[in-house]
Amino acid sequence: MKNIKNWVFDLDNTLYKAECGLFDKVHILMGKFIEEKLGLQPGEAQDLRTQYYHKYGTTLRGLMSEHNIDPDEYLDYVHQINYDVIVPNKSLSESIKNLDGKKYIFTNANYGHVVKVLDKLKMTDAFDGCFDISESNYVPKPHIDIYEDFQKKFKLPNNETAMFEDLHINLKYPYELGWKTVWITNNLEYNLNRDIKTQSDIEKVMNEKKYINYTTDQLENFLNTLK
Repeated sequence: MKNIKNWVFDLDNTLYKAECGLFDKVHILMGKFIEEKLGLQPGEAQDLRTQYYHKYGTTLRGLMSEHNIDPDEYLDYVHQINYDVIVPNKSLSESIKNLDGKKYIFTNANYGHVVKVLDKLKMTDAFDGCFDISESNYVPKPHIDIYEDFQKKFKLPNNETAMFEDLHINLKYPYELGWKTVWITNNLEYNLNRDIKTQSDIEKVMNEKKYINYTTDQLENFLNTLK
């Protein structure tokens, strides 16, 4: 990692601990939005949300493709949550700021959500740029197009870039580009990767998936080892 000059971070469940429950709140509102817009019962809405997530990468992309849902209306709705569950992390903020080079946020969320999360984390001055899902016409990671749009915006050289992400599938294309990849595994109880239930599952993924360079469940500790 000594040659890295561009540090790319996912936002949700990466810059804050998944166990704070923020994303659980978002998931609840995703279901309620589908119930209200499509007239479905809660179980039906959950099934549809899961189906679209698997097929399109995000529930939003499925709703846009199959129901012509306005993305901004959806994103505003699902982010009407209490952000107080996020604990300020000035120590992590300093670890990020102390990295040599530029730091960026690369997220499937919208910019309004990014601002609120960074404010709670006390990280508003830790990053040099942000790329939210609206900048790729709401195409989410891990679609190739969003990585290419991100790269064009910030003009990142492949051999000097590292990416930190809690969903390991989102690291596949960055690895193919030549980026260093770091998988944030979090507390297993809150891990959103569908194939992860135990520590042995993490080891299995690391052995089978060749696109992960490093793994950690403690982002700050990992960054501090790079000093």
